[in-house]
Amino acid sequence: MDPIVTPKISAVVMIYNEEKQIRACLETIRWVDEIVICDSYSTDRTVEICREYTDKIFQRRFDNFGAQKSWTLDKPGHEWVLFVEADERFTPELAREIRDRIGRGEGYDGYWMPFENYVLGRRMQSPFWEFKKIKLYRKGTGRWQERRVHARFILDGKAGELTHAVRHYPYERLGDFVRKSWRATTLEAQEIAAGNKAPGWTQLPKSFLGAGLTFARFYFSRGEYKNGWRGFVFSCFAAPQAFLTRIKAITFKVRGYGYRRAV
Repeated sequence: MDPIVTPKISAVVMIYNEEKQIRACLETIRWVDEIVICDSYSTDRTVEICREYTDKIFQRRFDNFGAQKSWTLDKPGHEWVLFVEADERFTPELAREIRDRIGRGEGYDGYWMPFENYVLGRRMQSPFWEFKKIKLYRKGTGRWQERRVHARFILDGKAGELTHAVRHYPYERLGDFVRKSWRATTLEAQEIAAGNKAPGWTQLPKSFLGAGLTFARFYFSRGEYKNGWRGFVFSCFAAPQAFLTRIKAITFKVRGYGYRRAV
């Protein structure tokens, strides 16, 4: 009987100014066959650190997440692609499962991976933080959504599910809440303005009042109270996002811009 040959894996890492955490990320994917860095012209030591792990480094100016992710599609050289972001960690158990599952030849073109989310040093337990993403796929079997923010991978094929989780650290410092909230609302507002869907000023009072309802929905209905003060902080930052997005969308439409760098 011929020995089973495990398909090779390329890890595509999309980054910008991640010198504080990129090493921790890359250390957890050293087991792949190729690491490909897709950088948005970082201005810190990110690229310098990445060169310790790979010489395959590509750069492109960031405009939005959908376009940036689509740009990465032709960069990997191997059959399977693991899409990685700097705040993610891949445990040895997950690495072994990935190798084992694709080595079996199960007939899937991609795999959903569950996430364990850690905020300010603690794993979050509410339903909001329980989700899966397609992080592993065959090269050429899918595409990224044409969205400025929260672009998801669309698999043109059959997907399986892995059991071991990606460890995700989206907010390690309080400043991360401010930075990521500002970037997300800016990109969402750009998308609204570009589509001629900018709301009117008369909708702002309703959006402002809705912030309180959003806080209540996150903190109580979605169970953020279970996460203690971390859940309270997250709910406070989540509450005004719709209001901020609408203000920015109106501003972009009135001033005729909205395509500035948002990272």
